[in-house]
Amino acid sequence: MSWAQAAPGVVGLALIWVVPGYAVLRLLGFRGLLALGGGAAVTSGLSGVLAIAYDLVGIGWSLGSLLLGLLLAVAVAAALGRLLGSTQHPDGVTVAGERELRHTERGWLALTWALGGGVLAAAMTTGMGRADQPPQAWDAVFHLNALWFVRETGNASSLGGLSPMYADLAAPFYPATWHGLVAVAPFLPGVTEAANASSVVLGSVVWVAGLVALSRVVWPARALPTVLVPVLAASYVAFPAIAVSMLAVWPFALSVACLPGTIALVIATLRGVLSWRMHLALSLGLLWAVAGVVLAHPSGLFSLVLLALPLLTVLLARQLVRMGRRGRPVRAALLMTVWVVAIVGTIVFLVNFPPVRSIMDYRRGGQDSYLPGVGSLLIDHPLIYVYKITSVNVVGTALVLLGVVLALRWRHARWLVVSLVAAAVLTLLAAGPPEQPLRVLAGFWYTQASRINQLMLVPAIMLAAGAGSWLSRVAARRLGSPLWVPAAVLVVMLVTLTSGLRWTSQTQVMASTYTTYPIAWGTILEPEEIAMIDRAATTLPDDAVVLGEAVAGSPYLLHRAGVDVVFPQLSPIPDSPERTVLEQDFRDWRTRPEVCDAVRALGVTHVYADSLTFDDPLNAKWEETTPGLRNLAPEEGPDFRRVDEGGSASLWEFTGCS
Repeated sequence: MSWAQAAPGVVGLALIWVVPGYAVLRLLGFRGLLALGGGAAVTSGLSGVLAIAYDLVGIGWSLGSLLLGLLLAVAVAAALGRLLGSTQHPDGVTVAGERELRHTERGWLALTWALGGGVLAAAMTTGMGRADQPPQAWDAVFHLNALWFVRETGNASSLGGLSPMYADLAAPFYPATWHGLVAVAPFLPGVTEAANASSVVLGSVVWVAGLVALSRVVWPARALPTVLVPVLAASYVAFPAIAVSMLAVWPFALSVACLPGTIALVIATLRGVLSWRMHLALSLGLLWAVAGVVLAHPSGLFSLVLLALPLLTVLLARQLVRMGRRGRPVRAALLMTVWVVAIVGTIVFLVNFPPVRSIMDYRRGGQDSYLPGVGSLLIDHPLIYVYKITSVNVVGTALVLLGVVLALRWRHARWLVVSLVAAAVLTLLAAGPPEQPLRVLAGFWYTQASRINQLMLVPAIMLAAGAGSWLSRVAARRLGSPLWVPAAVLVVMLVTLTSGLRWTSQTQVMASTYTTYPIAWGTILEPEEIAMIDRAATTLPDDAVVLGEAVAGSPYLLHRAGVDVVFPQLSPIPDSPERTVLEQDFRDWRTRPEVCDAVRALGVTHVYADSLTFDDPLNAKWEETTPGLRNLAPEEGPDFRRVDEGGSASLWEFTGCS
């Protein structure tokens, strides 16, 4: 499927993701860009809760049931808005900024969004190639088959809905909010194109909308920072490109994309000029947005704490200072002490909480020095894999540093500086020496620098936007020109000095797991092999069950051809002794009776063989845990019959254990 053919699906998915949440927020009292920026987070929260509720009461998950549930949520929001009087604001009271954007300012924002969001979308689609081109990364295999199971089973619950991925031998909690929304995307027949379309929507719509909303409440007196935000967002590679390609962590990417819009809702909700009714109405919308961030991926809770805790502390401190000046200094000091103790106590609890501890104990290597990590942050070079430096973002870094200086001097939005420094420190801890004791703090994000680095972009882009606006105003005053002239020059400079908004780096990163061979970390599928897998829908019988080494590509048969496989993911399936036997000893099926017992127990009818080795130019993936399935070389005979072949792979009917 070409991207032109997938365009209606991309638009449809964007509308499903944004419009319901926007309507809920709008009816609860949020306005304009703020409702737009937080809409995707609210929709995600509603969708995640609906999926769990539907599973509990036996309602199947589909596009119709999702839309029906979202429509009910909009109706409830309308009733609450009318009850609390939040649908109509009192004169002069807004929550998205000190004033609404003028028509000309909206026009400029539309242009910069088209530029920034358009470059992000174009770079992603160019790197991917076709809309149905399969990504080849460890997590991608899991998520694509999980999407297929959601479609087949009608279950998108995070509480065991993805148990088929574990052969129904376990029903663990797994964040399935992204899977639920993407699985029902309209006009996209396959899960591959649905997942790829979600990358475009998350990057060019959800992420940019959230940043735009946040800029309106961070810099409410001026429109120019908001206008600059889409272009600044497109100049970074750390997100969304790394998240949706090399990492292929779409649930985490959804959580990150919803962060800025949710933080914007936090600021608007806690403004002191609103009535208690308005605070209550806005709080309801904020709670759904927070639910969306956390249900998208549990680490979203820690991401929110990391970025929003400085903000909340500043807001509380301001209130307590006012309390102290009104003659209650002891109470103010006591409340601040309680706040600090609560923060420290919560962190200590989480660090020792077993489910969280299991994440934090994830073993990951690091570098002997922090200097390489510092260098990568300064130029926005990916902190994962070894990519050639084809473009840098030094101009973005300069704007961020200027924004830090201005924020400190103006005493405005200084919480952004704290959030930026905190995210940078955690990123460097994850990237640096493993023996550093404080590195445990990066464990909330699997001690992966390339994940934490994405969080830095939220405060960084806000600070850069403020700095860019200040530079433009200074230039306009000195030159006696309209403000739009130096602002336009700044945009042109951003595009030029970042090599076309990092076009070469953006496409390089995306293509590295889609279309550039050898695929980064090792090739799973060759182009001819992809064609063979797609043909399997007709070359294999309906009751076929295929056994093959997972890292060689056999799991792709499930979501691309609808063919059952023994291993639907690259990770081993626990509590399945039959699968363990096949992983270790299948090639010895003639001499080991337990192998044929496992074959019969699992209903294996066909074998997927691949002769590609790690030493070949294509650099095949390699997994030490599956020696019994590695580089199988069947021969035509009474036990094996070749069904199809493509590239270095082939499909065989297996009757040796019949």
